Amino acid sequence: MAGQSNVSTRLTPISVLRTSVYLLGVIFTLYTIYYAYSLFFIRLRYSNLFVGMGIALFYLDYVRGRYEAVEEIDGVAVDAPGTIDDDGGGDGDALGGLRSLVRRIDPFLALGLALLALGSAAYVELNFDRLFYDAPVVGYTSTDLLVGVALIALAIDATRRAFGNVIAAVAVGAIVYAHSLVGPSMPGVLRHTGMTWEQIARDGAIGLTGVYHDTLMGIGATWVAIFIMFAGIAKAYGLMEFVLEAGRELASSLRTGIVQIAVISSMIMGSITGSAAANTATTGSFTIPMLKDQDVRPDFAAAIEAVASAGGQMLPPVMGVAAFLMADIIGVPYVDVIRAGLIPAALFYFSVGVGVHLAVLKFGWTTERLTEFEPRVLLGGIHFTIPLGVLLYTLVVLRYTPLSAGMYTIFSIVLVVPARDLLVEGASRETAFETLKRTVDGLHRGGVEMAPLVGVLAAMGIIIELLTQTGLAQRVSTLIVGLGGGSLLVVLLLASVASILFGLGMPTPAAYILVVILVAPGVSAMGVPEITTHMFVFYFAMLSAITPPVAISVAVGSRIAETSFTRSCLQSLRLGAPGFVIPFAFVTNGSLIYWSFPATLLAFPLVLVGTVALIVATVGYDGSRALGYPHRTLYAALAFGAMFGPVVHVALQVAAAAAVLLLLTFANVGTDSRLPIPTRNQP
Repeated sequence: MAGQSNVSTRLTPISVLRTSVYLLGVIFTLYTIYYAYSLFFIRLRYSNLFVGMGIALFYLDYVRGRYEAVEEIDGVAVDAPGTIDDDGGGDGDALGGLRSLVRRIDPFLALGLALLALGSAAYVELNFDRLFYDAPVVGYTSTDLLVGVALIALAIDATRRAFGNVIAAVAVGAIVYAHSLVGPSMPGVLRHTGMTWEQIARDGAIGLTGVYHDTLMGIGATWVAIFIMFAGIAKAYGLMEFVLEAGRELASSLRTGIVQIAVISSMIMGSITGSAAANTATTGSFTIPMLKDQDVRPDFAAAIEAVASAGGQMLPPVMGVAAFLMADIIGVPYVDVIRAGLIPAALFYFSVGVGVHLAVLKFGWTTERLTEFEPRVLLGGIHFTIPLGVLLYTLVVLRYTPLSAGMYTIFSIVLVVPARDLLVEGASRETAFETLKRTVDGLHRGGVEMAPLVGVLAAMGIIIELLTQTGLAQRVSTLIVGLGGGSLLVVLLLASVASILFGLGMPTPAAYILVVILVAPGVSAMGVPEITTHMFVFYFAMLSAITPPVAISVAVGSRIAETSFTRSCLQSLRLGAPGFVIPFAFVTNGSLIYWSFPATLLAFPLVLVGTVALIVATVGYDGSRALGYPHRTLYAALAFGAMFGPVVHVALQVAAAAAVLLLLTFANVGTDSRLPIPTRNQP
């Protein structure tokens, strides 16, 4: 036993790596919290050190993850990079040998890039005053430009490793497009005068733009980071376990079982994390097996989790990550964005809730093992309501910035949880140590969960800066307006399609920023109010996570559910159908965004009726029987009439449609018009 202990505790390269990741994660979070408390630098200078630490932490954690995965698969100890024999192919297979060589070198390369990130940030910090005040006038040195190139390469490579090739390819494409060898030879609206590599290095990074884009990185390093880190701390304190435990207890008392609880838990966690794919992977690893245990068909289980996770990003008060960017771009208080998103979020989640409820009833996935709900389960997490109350009070009542509100929320949870542990478990050295360990683990976890976003925010800053400098963003907006031919509907349709296409494979914040720069000005030019325009493109950027052919959230869910990606996409589109229509509804009914009396009181229930009717039409079930195409067509007509007609006419349309549906229903009385309820696994 003593020998085993000595082996497990000896100092090895992998143990040094794990310790480095842990300590840097804690420092990264504390640095962010301290800045929120003191504002000791201007935001741009703070962002530079944030970028260096964030990208370095990502690379170190990437290497750690690689080796822990190899340890788990091979069941062997790893003491140093490159000691595992990754067989990349058979003997004589040149391509396989090259792949094996790349895999062996990659950890060393990632470690070198981590050091490069720290070195580049240190260089910018030491030369910050010159780069900020003098260099734009007197020019940049060769070393400045090389550091700029290094920062651009780091941002693109970190994004590729964290989020795949899509955003990285767009960033590389933006650089190639901006270069003077390509730009002047492009056709039509794509043509521009071109930029030299020195100009690209300057505007892409070392000019304190691009990588340091004031909106993207400035907001990402403050407002976004503080909430991602709060989420990490809350998870370490057991928030996710409490949500799932309470959900399981509540599900045991509902006929539909765990289904609605899966929607609610994914919605809550998606709002905090701001990433549909990441939320599907985390909460889905719990909820999808539970759904399958209830005999929910695997493709529906994947779809339910994917749609709920994607929609969580529109749920106030946090609204994921993109809403923070929205408030800064528009230049309005964040509480205005919360108010604008509240009714659309209610419409979406009510329709999704109705949709999954009807699907469970239609296919007979109900549970008969009902037990009485035990309210005492909620007491296990009642202490989490205090930080939530602090968040709502500081954001909505005091109207603090999200940075300050997030800081006070973190302070409150760090005070409340130890106090709760002291009361529940008693004062002891073991309790104090365990609480302290969870707190430090939470600081580490918050930093590690934020680190991958640093690279993608930097890469998006490069893309936006170069597309703006080349004038492409302005020309695309003009083109959309021109193709619309003066029709708002056509412009909105073009904008929605563009938003989905630009968002395919991207996390919502990146997709939102890209479509806001390229698409939103064209919609605003048609007279649509600014917040409404941004909410419109935000919705479609969000929905790209469940839209084929990429549908990244569905892809993650279908892998967990071990089911067909194509079938899961089809069910996701059915359940999420109202989400594709709600943005058009709030453009038509502006009072859903800009609250007014009595317009909002009239429009909201009518549009709600429309969303429910639409989900009934797509699911093909009204709660008592399966519907044929005539009934489904009438429900669809009712939906569009309620969502898009003038308020006075809509009331008449709703009454008329309801009367027709009642007549059709009574016409079937006396005949067995019900379709047989399918078996549990029948499509």
